[in-house]
Amino acid sequence: MPSRLALLYRAFRVIDAALLVAGLIGVIAWFPDQVGPAVLVAGVWIFGVVEYLNYFAVRLAYPVGRWWSTVGQRRRPRLVQDIDAAR
Repeated sequence: MPSRLALLYRAFRVIDAALLVAGLIGVIAWFPDQVGPAVLVAGVWIFGVVEYLNYFAVRLAYPVGRWWSTVGQRRRPRLVQDIDAAR
């Protein structure tokens, strides 16, 4: 990975975390009263957190047949490995 691209992804890591916190504040402040929209809003925010973890913390994406046996190994995501190697 080129060093400029790695720098961009390092910035995305911080920006994404800040957006998730801002999103949580928004979800709490304007949580819908109806069940359907509330489940949708919470589900979208949780999906964002899981994707953040998958890209920047621990690899969660594996083939379906091997998911249960490999997710527990807590491997580093390939993106993080590439960012670290670009230093």
